[in-house]
Amino acid sequence: MIDESERERLYARSPHNFVRIEFPKDGPDDKYARAAKDLADWTNRDHILSRDGRDSFYVHYYGFELAGRQVMRRGIFGALRLYPQNEGSVLPHELTFPKAKADRLELLRATHANTSPVFGMFADEDGLMGSLGRAATHERAIRGDAASGLAAEATIGTERHVLERVEDSVTVERITSALRDQRVYIADGHHRYETAFNYLAEHSGVGPSAPERYTLAFLCALDDPGLRIFATHRIVQGADEALESAIARSFDAAPIDRGALGDIQPGIVVARGGMFRALALRPSVDLSALPAAWRTLPVAIAEEFLVKPARDAGAEIAYEHDTERAIAGGTAILIRAVDPPTLQRVADAGEKMPQKTTYFYPKVPSGLVLRTLDP
Repeated sequence: MIDESERERLYARSPHNFVRIEFPKDGPDDKYARAAKDLADWTNRDHILSRDGRDSFYVHYYGFELAGRQVMRRGIFGALRLYPQNEGSVLPHELTFPKAKADRLELLRATHANTSPVFGMFADEDGLMGSLGRAATHERAIRGDAASGLAAEATIGTERHVLERVEDSVTVERITSALRDQRVYIADGHHRYETAFNYLAEHSGVGPSAPERYTLAFLCALDDPGLRIFATHRIVQGADEALESAIARSFDAAPIDRGALGDIQPGIVVARGGMFRALALRPSVDLSALPAAWRTLPVAIAEEFLVKPARDAGAEIAYEHDTERAIAGGTAILIRAVDPPTLQRVADAGEKMPQKTTYFYPKVPSGLVLRTLDP
């Protein structure tokens, strides 16, 4: 989720910045082969990276600032077995783009490593994550950081990262048992998960426990207080008449003050020229073209009855999760964010949300934990 200028800044920051692996620049050579060489050199020659000697989980504590207050998200890095969607064990929630999957597959082929994780969520009804947090705090207090499995810690601006290794057999088994029968809902990394399946298809003869049958995942509880989902707003450039006709055809519109936006409680708000209108879909509108699980989703309603008519009339559509930037970008269709229970409900129904529905914040940092597929 970085642009070219941010990539350049990270390249210049360090010859070992992980962006060189995860998002290598184009050049006269094969950028994927270059990423693979860098990864091998950092591990085997330069000792920038080191391999664990034992199978481990990693617990990541991510402190960040949001709306002026400190928030913490907690999750586990581990190897997630690949399951076809029809088995119902690992469920996507959003449609994907083919181009992004092709890029991820080339990187996986070259590096033989999961360089960044799938971000998944699970219903932590037994309180696994809370118990791990309490155990880690207790262990640190008794034994001190050096003996408590602390793998890394860093403060970067307003963000705080703590990474703890879990390798004792009792805790590893407790985590494995607690997650074994859990349904995992993919938050971010749909492309990575599908890419792992494509890579497995290229190695179809491997055994049932082969590393190709797993992928790196970061798992977070659905009710984690630090789990944040932002909406992805639509910016419509052009085709104003078509958009206005779509509004008049399917919605009742009421002006609202900018200060009443809040978290877009009306569900859909159209912003243009400093004016804001809350839209309510008329009860008479036929929703039969939408999957049943979509019919109460503001993003699906906006896509079907606002964005689609504007796009068909020649409008260009851009996407922005920041509300202020969306408003400044032109005619903005502001959409209420999807909450975790709604995402869970749609995925359980076997449906995927429209592309660019959710923006999970903050992203799981790449480079904290890698998973190699080589022995």
